Amino acid sequence: MSWLQLFRVAVLGWTIFCSLILLGLGAHLVSVLGGQTVQTFAWGGLAVATAVLTIVSVPAMIVIDMLRSGAFTSMIVVEIAWLSFLGVLFLATGGSAAANATTFWGTCSLFTATFESLCNETSAAAAFGFLGWLPLWAYTITLLIMLIIHAQRGNHVWLKSVKEADLANTAGPTSTTGPAAPNMGMHPYPPSAAVSPQPTGYSSGSYPQV
Repeated sequence: MSWLQLFRVAVLGWTIFCSLILLGLGAHLVSVLGGQTVQTFAWGGLAVATAVLTIVSVPAMIVIDMLRSGAFTSMIVVEIAWLSFLGVLFLATGGSAAANATTFWGTCSLFTATFESLCNETSAAAAFGFLGWLPLWAYTITLLIMLIIHAQRGNHVWLKSVKEADLANTAGPTSTTGPAAPNMGMHPYPPSAAVSPQPTGYSSGSYPQV
């Protein structure tokens, strides 16, 4: 398993954990308010929606990718789009809760026990909203950079999964020796013994008689 696959599993697992925390905080807020619409607690419904979408989709993406190859949910282009959307939801949840915590609450101890609990939960929702958003976008940006690098090398893997594309292998193609240059008519010959020239008209061992 490559480092990118380990990074993917760690990020998706952490995202599920953050969504469970947000689901608990948002569900408690909704139950305390009894379904009333309060603008100050707008983060509650957003936290529940974000958590439900994450818990339904992300574990399914992990399991399907482990059990089979070539699934629609495992395609890199689908994964980038969906995880980026979930990152936006986590960012919106954290931003909404942080805005409530900074502009409205002040000191949580000034309220009754019930609202003091909601005050503390608002700060916790803001923290886990941002903690869920940062790893998701860090992974999707890393995945997008890997895709661009491989696309520049002619390796288009948008429709493959992370485990099939081998995106962690960013090494360039190994250099190979080029084709042998033509001999241009020059051929090697075995060395031959030097033959001394002999005068014409004389044969070896015959001399004219005087």
